[in-house]
Amino acid sequence: MQSKISLFNKEMILQVGRNVGWISVIYFLVLFFAIPLEIMMRYSGENYREFMPVQRLLDFNYPIQFIMLITVPVIMAIFLYRFLHVKQAADLIHSLPLKRQQIFHFYTLTGFVFQIIPVILIAMITAIIHTAYDLDLYFQLEDIFSWMGIVILFNAVLYLSGVFIAMVTGISVVQGVLTYIMLLFPAGFTLLIIYNLGLMLYGFPSDYFQIRNIEYLSPISHLTILEGQEISAKAVLLYTVYVLISYVLSLLIYKKRNIEAASEAIAFRALKVVFKYGVAFCMMLLGGMYFDAMQNKFAWLIFGYAAGGIIGYFAAEMLLQKTWRVFGRVRGLGYFAVAMAVLVLITQAFAPYEKKVPELDEIKSVTYANQVYMDPDDRFAPKPLSQRENIEAVRKFHESIIKNEKTNELAMESQEFALFIYELKNGEKLVRQYTIDRFDYESQMREIYESLEYKHAHQLIFKMNTDEITSIRINKHITESPLTITDEEKINQAIEILKKEIEQEPFSIDYYSVGNTSSIEIMSGINNYDHIELKYSYKSFLTWLEENGMLKEAIVTPDDIDHIVVTNVSIEQEQFKEFHEEELINRIMNDENALKISDYDQVFSAIKNAGYGLFNEEPYTAIFVYKTGNHKEIRTFSDKDVPAFIKGHFK
Repeated sequence: MQSKISLFNKEMILQVGRNVGWISVIYFLVLFFAIPLEIMMRYSGENYREFMPVQRLLDFNYPIQFIMLITVPVIMAIFLYRFLHVKQAADLIHSLPLKRQQIFHFYTLTGFVFQIIPVILIAMITAIIHTAYDLDLYFQLEDIFSWMGIVILFNAVLYLSGVFIAMVTGISVVQGVLTYIMLLFPAGFTLLIIYNLGLMLYGFPSDYFQIRNIEYLSPISHLTILEGQEISAKAVLLYTVYVLISYVLSLLIYKKRNIEAASEAIAFRALKVVFKYGVAFCMMLLGGMYFDAMQNKFAWLIFGYAAGGIIGYFAAEMLLQKTWRVFGRVRGLGYFAVAMAVLVLITQAFAPYEKKVPELDEIKSVTYANQVYMDPDDRFAPKPLSQRENIEAVRKFHESIIKNEKTNELAMESQEFALFIYELKNGEKLVRQYTIDRFDYESQMREIYESLEYKHAHQLIFKMNTDEITSIRINKHITESPLTITDEEKINQAIEILKKEIEQEPFSIDYYSVGNTSSIEIMSGINNYDHIELKYSYKSFLTWLEENGMLKEAIVTPDDIDHIVVTNVSIEQEQFKEFHEEELINRIMNDENALKISDYDQVFSAIKNAGYGLFNEEPYTAIFVYKTGNHKEIRTFSDKDVPAFIKGHFK
């Protein structure tokens, strides 16, 4: 029968308006509150000049805008295609003398128009306010149109995602849930795969890949970081292509959809299988990820995989069958278990991957670090090592870690992260990460850490431009007025001496630092603050401070301390959960067997040998009582660093 109804019939438009018009009204009101009204309140007062310029309209009440961006398009798609999920409405619409493509074009385009009208109106109102208040100092008209384009683009992405899911499901609630799952799926699934590969393959750099722009794989996670950032032309192009593909696929699927699919969780039989096993697989990965993070035991990891897979499988079956009586359908679960067992065996067969260390002649440079940096160009990120002897030292260290795989998986005394990034001469990159006990690799780490190239690659002081340094502050943490050096000549002298101290500093395998607790803060450029610990081993620097009459301001001396109380009872971590720090201090101060030190030389010896931290579970605990403000500090002595007179007292 030939269609006699116009594609954009007035009555049909009014009918759609009654269904989704209220969404447009709410969208407009919320955006008006978040942007135009905020601008008028901010810049119409007497103190408007105190406000800083903004680069984009997204900077105004972004949390509110974010909520609207991720909810309105999905809700619009749900209510717009509600007729597909109600049998009577589906029969009525499809009985009209209209082809399916006409119905699809009309509803999809009309819904999109209802969605972008509030955005366009807000942009127009904001432009009028901008002109009326002469706000060129704060943002430009181009910023308004840029905001409008970004919002419309993300609205289109989330809206077409909702439309696509509407075509493959027959329940509106399921449409909403599946839409968000689909939008988050690329980032979430990638995260699950990366994390679980890190569990299955020894050395797989899961942490390294997890921070490699995963947020850009989902429009929702991309929106979470969009505040204060520009959207790239590449992202705009990809989102535009996604919108076009989603539109075409939705149309093709709609043409194949049966009207009887209303009230079905998944409208197509083939997709039901994909959905069921997809949910089971994702839940399996999530279960393994959760129990590994909570327990970090192999048995719990296997339990997590099994529990997650079973829960995911039966949850999907309940949704598809619309009943909880699905526990007899275990054949499919058996197939799934066999498939996952084969997958695990295949993964475990990747021995060459786990044993791979590039040959020395293949390596252009290597970066070794104990943490992952998101941006390799970050000023804090270590630089690659390119000297042949240092590359070889890192290679040997890497090989020894691989050989000690079983040892490294046991309980560790001092756990440390080890990341290796090899830049190969053929342009490829090889990345591995491990968790090790640093005490097992003292000789290998010493060779690397004590090389000048490594120190220059890792220590910030060697990456600074001395000409940009504006001040050096040394804070001994018991006074509110730190020592501040602003004289250019003294700054240059101090930096040169500190560089030499760090170059000559030996490697210490122990994290337990002893001695002075002062810190050096170097300010350079625009709000760049870099910190260096001032150690008693920096003899040349301490001598320079003394020669310039600044030593007493820079470090704690016996003149700062009233007395020290030492006990041979250690403070364990659990005690800090049970008692307040003040109560622990009072216990030690009132201990009848404690040693009280006030002699100048003994106090000086205690300062140089005491460690610091709230607890270290070391055999000797001390309370340093300062003269300034009766300040008290908990310090500790390890058995190897404790002064002889303290050790002798408790024998």
